[in-house]
Amino acid sequence: MARPYTDPVEIITEPIPAQSPFIPADSKIVVGAVAPASPEPIPIVLLPGFEYRLREWRHPTTHEVHWLLERRRSAGSGESE
Repeated sequence: MARPYTDPVEIITEPIPAQSPFIPADSKIVVGAVAPASPEPIPIVLLPGFEYRLREWRHPTTHEVHWLLERRRSAGSGESE
């Protein structure tokens, strides 16, 4: 059975400050994660032994796009489920 992703964290994004012909104009850059104890986005720390994925989420009333970072333990050899 696949391990579920847990501990979702909302990711804060901003428009990319410089334009490039290789980057679409509506692209965003990650500035950090939401933290209740911090007024500013905090850096994202990726821990060894975990897998991560970004998931798009749209607000049900405003339809604004938000991003969630989810993690799960990596399936290592010799690990029991």
